[in-house]
Parts: sequence; C-alpha cells; structure tokens
Amino acid sequence: NILSSLLLQPYDNVVFLGDYFDDFNDTREDIKKTVIWLKQSLHKHNRIHLMGTHDIWYRFPTNHYIMASGNTLKKSHIINNILSESDWNILKLYHFEQNHLMTHAGLHQYIIDSYKPIQKYSPNNIKELLENVIEPATKEALFHVSLNKSHLWVNAGFARQGYQEVGGITWLDWNQEFEPISYINQIVGHTQIPIPKFNNIENSVNCCIDTKNKHIGILENGNFSY
Repeated sequence: NILSSLLLQPYDNVVFLGDYFDDFNDTREDIKKTVIWLKQSLHKHNRIHLMGTHDIWYRFPTNHYIMASGNTLKKSHIINNILSESDWNILKLYHFEQNHLMTHAGLHQYIIDSYKPIQKYSPNNIKELLENVIEPATKEALFHVSLNKSHLWVNAGFARQGYQEVGGITWLDWNQEFEPISYINQIVGHTQIPIPKFNNIENSVNCCIDTKNKHIGILENGNFSY
C-alpha cells in the first residue's frame, strides 16, 4: 500500500532492510503468509532484499552461532518448505546505491579493520572498499556460516550479548555501538526506535529507520530523507 502512494511515484528500486520473520507473537499462519509474500517479492525486478538478524538463521538452520531470539525449528520448516535455495541466494547482506551503504544493522570500523586494515577513506576509494573488503568479507561470512562456523561480520557484539567488541552487519546496535565512518553514508534498520535517528559527522550521513514500519526512507539524487 505504501509503494502505491503518489508520494513515491515514480520510484526506481525498493530496498528492504531485513527482519521479515520473528514477530514474537506470530502464528503459523502469519509465518506462512510472510514467506509467501517474500518469495513473490524476491522475484520482482525492482526490489532488493537484505537479510536481517532474524532471517539468516532460517537460511542456515543448523548453525547455532547465528541463531537469534524468536528463531524456531517449527518456523524454519514452514519457511524452507516454501523458499528454495535459489530464493535464498537472491537475498543479500548489503546494497550500495547513490553513495549510500545499506545493511541490516550497520558497518563499524572495527569490523573492517578486523577483516583487512585500511586506515583512511576518501570519496575516491569507496569503490576500493566495496570491492576489496565488503564484497569478499560478506561472501566469506556466508561461506563460513554455511559450514556451521561463526564469522565476525555476522556475529553479535557485547551490546547484544555477543562475544566480540561490536556487532557485525546483521547485529550492530545503533544506540550502543554504531559510529560514523568517514566518507561512508549508511542506512540501517535492526535497532527499533520511535522515529528515525541520524548520527552524522562532517563527511558521513547515517540513519537508522527501524520504526516498526512507521516510516519509509527516500533516497533521491544522493540525498536521504524519510
């Protein structure tokens, strides 16, 4: 209904930031309706779907390292009876468009440096960061979790009862862990807040927009609003 609003017409792409599952009072029928919608939505040409904290375990349900509260085997059976491996392969861990990095929870400098130290960023090397760090790191993370291993890019940090200094891109807590990274603009969800919040520095604009579907973000000509 939101996407049919005249306010948004015309639009090029829609990015979903993840957490399609695990509303904690959800029923079997709720899960089934959601996964049927997701399967259909995944195959629409102008939609990009990211994986959230509550989705990734359903893709790899034997990996206890990535399990989140609300995940259950009963839900997994319903979801995976409808979503195929090729459906899951459409979901992404990040999307970059109009000079904005979109992930479920956000990217922290600590996570970048733990994977491959790079000290400084400028508008000229964002492409290098994407190609040499973010893309290979997310591929490596998915490979590790497929083998029932942990990986820092999808692990929880101390703020979410995890075992590393800060959370990865599916777990980073906006209120306690998120910090702007110079020359990288970010749009994230994950941390539920009443209204969208910004955390900006001179050369980095960042917004958390997880208000339980009360707001939609608009990215137009490189400028973000909601």
